Amino acid sequence: MQSSKSLKTQLVAAAVSVVLSAFALSAATYAWYVANTKVSATTSTISATTNGFILQIDELKNGAQHGGEQKSLEAQTTGATLSPSSTDDLKNWYVCNGWNNQGLVTDYSTPNFSTTAKALPGEYEVAGKKYNAFIKSEYIVYTITDTGTADVYLDASNGAPVTIDAVGGDVSETMVGSLRVAITTQEIGRDGKSGTGPEDLRVVYAIHNETGKGNDANAIEGWTSIQNKGGTPTLDQATYRHIFTGGTDGWVAAKGTNGDYSVADGTQPIAKGVGYKGVAVHVYIWMEGTDADCVNGKSIENSLTTYNVSVKLAGVATS
Repeated sequence: MQSSKSLKTQLVAAAVSVVLSAFALSAATYAWYVANTKVSATTSTISATTNGFILQIDELKNGAQHGGEQKSLEAQTTGATLSPSSTDDLKNWYVCNGWNNQGLVTDYSTPNFSTTAKALPGEYEVAGKKYNAFIKSEYIVYTITDTGTADVYLDASNGAPVTIDAVGGDVSETMVGSLRVAITTQEIGRDGKSGTGPEDLRVVYAIHNETGKGNDANAIEGWTSIQNKGGTPTLDQATYRHIFTGGTDGWVAAKGTNGDYSVADGTQPIAKGVGYKGVAVHVYIWMEGTDADCVNGKSIENSLTTYNVSVKLAGVATS
């Protein structure tokens, strides 16, 4: 067990909050449930000081906000319209392209993502309407002073490190049950305000441990995704590492009664050795079309319910 026993090795805590506002269509037109979902994302940071440095979070486009006691407490990304999709690697994305007379999905296609200057990541059009296969929020996590580094973990000190909470109405299991939250990391580029090199997919979260079958003709049980198999979109067991509420062992830091955090040996960090330059942390959110909950029959039509998705991080000082 690695534990923080002095100022030098105390944990620095931070939190990422992503707020989704979801509005369901009155009629679905795809076999995978379709939601006309306006999404906004907000990030807030809770900071603690230890041995003169503070772990901070801001929007990546702003870069690290160094200098004295200045703190980055909030960042916000632009809203978008979300529809069900599927991916196994956050690189190859698929949407429903056809179904049989039983309403089961039989064919998948890659969305023609927009490349215009104002387009959001994941944005595409169907019949003149804009949708997003996913929402991508980009952050920078860094130490505000150049006095040490920290390994960053998911924070389970106050319950689940990732939560999805409904606000202002009834919960739609279609929305909550099929949401995926993925976290990737990437090196910071020379400009300090963008990522460079490949993204490292660390882990994917769902609220439940997936055990059922989705609305696909070749549905299989468990965590599934559409994958590129020899150039053909194919449904298979998801290969990414995944966690769920109540099933986060091996990924979280916890706080003891004395206020110190600790991580068990072998715990997987989100990022290692985060320092003054920082690391890019990307949060992807999508409705997994192959999920057992992503079906029309479970939808709550015309719902004005909003959903708050929170991802909490904690950093263990390493030097």
